[in-house]
Amino acid sequence: MRFADLPGLDKLKTKLLQSVNNGKLPHAQLFLGPQGSGKLELAYALTQYLYCSEKQGTDSCGECSSCRKISSHTHPDVHYSYPVTNPGTSTKKPISTDYIEKWRTFNKEKAFFNISDWVSVIAKDENKQPNIYREETRSIISKLSLKPYEGEAKTLIIWMPEYLKNESNVLLKLIEEPPQKTYFILVAEDSDELLTTITSRTQLVKVPRYTQEETVNFLKDKYKLESTKAEQLGYLAEGDFRKANELVESVEDNYGSIFRDWMIACYTNNLIKSYEIADSMTKQGRVQSQLFLTNGLSILRESLLYKTVDGYQIKAEQEQQDFIKNFSKTLNASCIEKSYKQINEVIYHIKRNANGRLALFHLSLNLRYNFVRK
Repeated sequence: MRFADLPGLDKLKTKLLQSVNNGKLPHAQLFLGPQGSGKLELAYALTQYLYCSEKQGTDSCGECSSCRKISSHTHPDVHYSYPVTNPGTSTKKPISTDYIEKWRTFNKEKAFFNISDWVSVIAKDENKQPNIYREETRSIISKLSLKPYEGEAKTLIIWMPEYLKNESNVLLKLIEEPPQKTYFILVAEDSDELLTTITSRTQLVKVPRYTQEETVNFLKDKYKLESTKAEQLGYLAEGDFRKANELVESVEDNYGSIFRDWMIACYTNNLIKSYEIADSMTKQGRVQSQLFLTNGLSILRESLLYKTVDGYQIKAEQEQQDFIKNFSKTLNASCIEKSYKQINEVIYHIKRNANGRLALFHLSLNLRYNFVRK
C-alpha cells in the first residue's frame, strides 16, 4: 500500500516521511487508534516506503520488486504477528505463520477490518477466543535473529498486541535491544490492555478517528455515492471506515417512501400506522433504523431550504422532490428545527441501545404536534 492509497492522515504521513528521510525513524512504534481509523494501513504504507528501491520523495513507487512483495505480504524481511485461534485438534499452539495464506488473502479482499472479521475467517466457531501464544513470541525471536534476506532491515508488524497479554514480557529485551536494523510497528486499539513495559519502550503515534468530511469523501470516491446518501452514511459511521463500508453494504433505498408514509401518519394522527412503521423499521435492525432517520433529517433540511430560499433547487431524487415541496408547506422554520432536534436525539439513543420500537413510536407522538394544520 502506498501513502496515496490511504485516505486522510496527511499530518501523520508527512511526519513519518520526514522521519524516514532524515534517518530518524524510531525502531519501535505504537500506532494507536480506534477501529476503522486506518492505523494498520498506515503501518503498511510506512513499511512499503522503507523498502522501496525507487522512492519518490513523498511515497513509494508501488512498482518495484519490494513494493509488489510488501503489498502482497510476501516480502521475506517483513513479518506479521496477529491473534489466532486454537483449533483444539493438537496440543501445539498455533502461530501466525500457520495462517499466513489466509492473512494475505484477507488483507487483499478487505480493508479496515476488526478482530471479529479476522476470527470469522480462521475459525469455524466465531466465538472462539483469539490469542497470541507463547509459541508466537518464540517464533518472533527466531525470525528476527536472522539477517535480512533481501533488504537492509527487518520489520515486524504486530496487529492487535493487546492479545499478547503477559506473553509480551518475552519480547521486552528484543524491543529494547533489537538486532541491528530491525523495526517494530505495533498496531493497537486499546492502550489499557497493553503492558506499560511495552508502551514505555515504543514511540506512540496516535492515529485519529476520521472526520465526517473525510468519511463522506471516502464513500463518494469508493462507492460513487451521491452527496446526500454519502452524507447520511458518513454521519452514522462516526469516523469509522470499517463501519462506513458495512453501512454501504446494508443500506436500502426505500427510506424516502417510508418516511413519507410515516409523516402522513403523524400528520393525520394515525397512531396505528405510525406504530406499524416503527415496528417494521425496528425489525430491520438498529443500523437500518438510524439510516431511516438520517434520511428523514435530509428531507427536513431540504424542506427548510426550499421554504426559505427563493429558487432553491432541491437536492434529492426526482420521486422525492414533489413530497418535499408539499411537506415544506406543513411546517414552519421553528417546527422544522424542533423536529430535527427530536430526530437527532432518537438517533443518539438508538446508537446506545435504546429500545428502537419504543423510541420511534414516542418520536411519532412528538412529531405530530409540529405540523401546521389549517
